[in-house]
Amino acid sequence: MSLKMTPRKIGFLVATVILVAAALYLTLAVTVFKSRTRIDDFVSTTSRVAPPTAPRPWEARQSAAVHRSDEVVPLVKEVLRETLSQRRARLGVKALQLEEIKFSYFLLNNPIIKAEENLYGTVRFMHKKHAALLNDCTICHHYRPADSAAPEATRCSACHQTAFNPELPGRIGLKGAHHRQCMGCHKEWNKGPVGCTDCHAKNVPAHSELIKLTGKPEPTKVTRECLRCHDAQANEMLTSTHWLWKGPSAFTEGEEKRIDLGKATKTINNFCINVASNWPRCTNCHAGYGWRDASFDFNDKTRIDCLICHDTTGTYKKDPQGAGMPAANVDLIKVANNVGKPSRKTCGECHFSGGGEDPVKHGRLNPSLDFHSTTSDVHMGGLGFQCHECHKTRNHKITGRSLTLPVAEGGRSCEDCHTAAPHNGGGFLNHHLNRHTEHLACMTCHNPVYAMHNPTKAFWDWSTAGDKQRRVKKNKFGIPDYNWRYGDITWEKSAQPAYAWYNGKVRRHILGDKINTKGVTLLTEPVGDINDPKSRIYPFKVMDGIQAADTVNNYLLVPHLFGPGGYWEDLDWQKAFADGTEAAGLSYSGQYKWVKTRMYLGLTHEVVAKKFALSCVQCHASLTTERSCGRCHQDKREVDFKKLAFQGIDFKLVHRHEGDNQDWLNRTNYIDFEQLGYKGDPIEFGGRFKKLPLGWRSALKKE
Repeated sequence: MSLKMTPRKIGFLVATVILVAAALYLTLAVTVFKSRTRIDDFVSTTSRVAPPTAPRPWEARQSAAVHRSDEVVPLVKEVLRETLSQRRARLGVKALQLEEIKFSYFLLNNPIIKAEENLYGTVRFMHKKHAALLNDCTICHHYRPADSAAPEATRCSACHQTAFNPELPGRIGLKGAHHRQCMGCHKEWNKGPVGCTDCHAKNVPAHSELIKLTGKPEPTKVTRECLRCHDAQANEMLTSTHWLWKGPSAFTEGEEKRIDLGKATKTINNFCINVASNWPRCTNCHAGYGWRDASFDFNDKTRIDCLICHDTTGTYKKDPQGAGMPAANVDLIKVANNVGKPSRKTCGECHFSGGGEDPVKHGRLNPSLDFHSTTSDVHMGGLGFQCHECHKTRNHKITGRSLTLPVAEGGRSCEDCHTAAPHNGGGFLNHHLNRHTEHLACMTCHNPVYAMHNPTKAFWDWSTAGDKQRRVKKNKFGIPDYNWRYGDITWEKSAQPAYAWYNGKVRRHILGDKINTKGVTLLTEPVGDINDPKSRIYPFKVMDGIQAADTVNNYLLVPHLFGPGGYWEDLDWQKAFADGTEAAGLSYSGQYKWVKTRMYLGLTHEVVAKKFALSCVQCHASLTTERSCGRCHQDKREVDFKKLAFQGIDFKLVHRHEGDNQDWLNRTNYIDFEQLGYKGDPIEFGGRFKKLPLGWRSALKKE
C-alpha cells in the first residue's frame, strides 16, 4: 500500500480534519449553550428575581365591599336551563377555578332586602373561603344567564331580587335565596351558623322616643328606665362575668369545675395585684355603679351600668376613681337616647386600658385598634369589625378568654371562621402553611411583634416604690422610668413574643397558693408540651415583676394601695399589707419579702395580614441558603422559591416606622426550636411527630 500523499488524499484529509473540528466545535457550543441555559434558568429564579420589597400597606377591602353591597344590578330574566350535572358536563375543564375569583369578600346588605324589612345589620360573607371549601362553584352558581356572552358566574342578586315577582313566579326572592343556600348547606354539612343572630346583628331601634327621662337623673334612675323594657336582659346580666367578675373556670388546670374564680375573688397578678381593698379604683371598669367595698349588692339590678356598653355618642366616661360611677359631666339623657350595639370604643373603654392606663397590661389591646388603621389589625382596621362580631354574645354571656383571668364564657378561635386549613387555594406555599396549623397557632405567624404602636409594661418592681425624692428620667419612649407610687417599670415596643406550647389549659397561681421559694413564681403559665398532639406553638407576652410575699406563710400579699390608709397615702407597707391581705381573706404574719413573679399573657389581637406575617426563612434558617424547593421535593424551576420563602414581614420597614426592633434586621431563627424541644430546625431534623430527617446532610454534619 502506497503512503505517498496524492493531492486527492491531502484534500480528503483536510476535509476530514475540518469536519471533525466542526463537530467538536458544535458539540462544545451545544454544551456551553445548555450550560448557559441552566445557569440562566437558575439566575432567573434567584438573583434575577427582584429582592423582596417592602410590603405595601394592606389594602382595605371594606369600602369596596360596601360599595358592591349597595349596588342593584339588572335583573336576569332568562337563564340557561340545565341541571347541575349538565352544567358540570358542559363546563368540563373550563369550570371556574379558585384563582379566578375576583372578589374574596362580600357584604350582604342589598337594598332589595332592606326595602322589604330592615331589622338586621350587614352579613359578612367569605366568598373565597366558601369556594375553597366547596371546591365546586356550580353548587352556588347553579344557573347562568341565557345570553351566550354572559359570564358563567353572576351575583345572586342578578337572578334573585324581589319575591313573588309575577313575571317570574317560579323564582324565589333574594332573601329566600340567601337563606336557602346558606342554611341548607350549613345544615347538610353540619357546620356553620344556622341561627338568625349567628350571622345577623339586630338593628337597635331609635330610643329617643322611648326614653322618658327629664332633668339630670341619677345613674340608677337611668337604669330603672332601661328596666321598663329590658328586665329580662338585666337578669341575664346579673349572672354574667362582666357583672360578677367571677364565674366558670373550665380552662384552669385542676380547677375546671370551680365557678368562684375571677378578678373579684382569688385572682392575683403582678400589675396592681388584686381588687380587694382597692375597689373604688379597680371597679371603675365594672359594668355597675358603686362597688366601693365587699358589701356591694350583686342582686341590685338598678346598679347595672347599661350605658358603658351601649353608648353610641362617644361621650360616656367613667370616673377613674369613682367605683364604677359615671363622670360628673356626662349627659346621661343624651347617652340613653342614643344607645346601640357595643363598639370598639365602648369595649375598649375598659379593655384597652387594662392595668390602669393605656396599654399597660395587654400587649395587643390598645386604642390603635379603634383608629381604623389598615396595619393595626386586619379585622378591625381593614374590615371594620366590631368586637362583638368575633366575641359572639348570647344572653349577655360573651365568648372569649384570656390567660390572666380564669373565668370564661366560651372560647373563640381563628379556626371558627377560617377553618383548620385557613390558607385558600392550591400551590406549594398554601399546602405547607395549612400543614403548619397542626403545630402553630395562627397568631404565631400573624402576630410577629406585639405592642406595635404603643409601648407596654414588661417589668414592674414594687420594691422600689415610695421614693418621692428620686430623680425621674425618661426612657427612649419618653415615659418616666420611675413613679413613687409604682416603683421601677420597664416598657417594650414592637417586641418579639415569647413562644411556648399551649393546649388551651392554663396553670394558674391562686391567691393563697404557696410561692416558689427557690425561683420565680409563675402566676399564669400556658400548659402544653411538644409531645402533646393538642398543643401548638403560641406567642405570648411575658410580664416579670417583683412583689411582696408573706415570709412566714409563703404566699403573695395583697397591698391596700388606693384610698384612705392605703400605701399611696401613708407609704407604709406593713399597714398596706395587713389591711389588703385581711380584705382578701388571708392572714398576715407581719413579715414580708420581695419575690420574683412572672405572667404569660396571650397575644390574640392586632392580627396582621400575610404581607406582614413571618416568612418561612425568618423561622427556618436552613432555607436562607436554598436556591429551590429541591431539598425536599422534585426540583421545579418554574417555582419562584424566593417569592415563596422570603415573603413576609420586613423588619427594616417596621423599624423605620415603629422603631425598637433593630435586633431583628437581617436575622433569622425567629423561633428558638431547640427551646421548644426540637433537636433543631424541623426542616433539618424532622418535625415533632415525623422522625424522617428532611435535611439529612445538615443534620449529619451537626452530629
